[in-house]
Amino acid sequence: MVEKLNRDVIARAGLKLLDKSGIEGITMRELAAELGVRAPTLYWHVKSKQDIFRTMAVTMSADAATRMATLDPDAPWQDRIMNWAVALRRTLLEHRDGARVFAGTFVADPATFQVTESVLRAWRDGGLPIPDAALPTALLRHFIVGFCIEEQALEEFRQVSGDTHPEELSAVIDPATFPLTAQAFPVILGSSPEHRFELGIRLMLSGIAASSATA
Repeated sequence: MVEKLNRDVIARAGLKLLDKSGIEGITMRELAAELGVRAPTLYWHVKSKQDIFRTMAVTMSADAATRMATLDPDAPWQDRIMNWAVALRRTLLEHRDGARVFAGTFVADPATFQVTESVLRAWRDGGLPIPDAALPTALLRHFIVGFCIEEQALEEFRQVSGDTHPEELSAVIDPATFPLTAQAFPVILGSSPEHRFELGIRLMLSGIAASSATA
């Protein structure tokens, strides 16, 4: 018996299909087959492929909110924002092309507002007025999603190309022609995605806090 359709059921099926086929495999026909229904049936619940992505983004937001609910709400404000960033990154990376699906799909749903409310509360507790915290919150979200898109794309490239030794890239840089790049690349390539991600968030937090203090 086919499970009664609603947007959440469709979103979960979409994420399952995403894991199997990637973003290009998300079509009305394939999603209907995953759900065991005819394609026209889906149009009662989702209007387009982009609408499917929106339902999937809502579900990922809810999953990130669930992760955040287990964290300490009384932690220092910087830690709470870092925890949000880490929770969202982990949620997006759980699904193949998850960040690409999530990108550009900020939607008006309780899960998204719940997460946003928590982040804004952390900024406020850190002394930043809410009007001043609004754009930094959006920019941090852009960084998180963009970082994950790049991270997932790089991983897919490595799987397709069989390139498991990124240090080989350093070997082809001529230090006589590009001396600074030759020094920098081993550091970049030797760092983990987790380290680069958390460094990026901390640099943004430091910059925003410093900018607020001098405003």
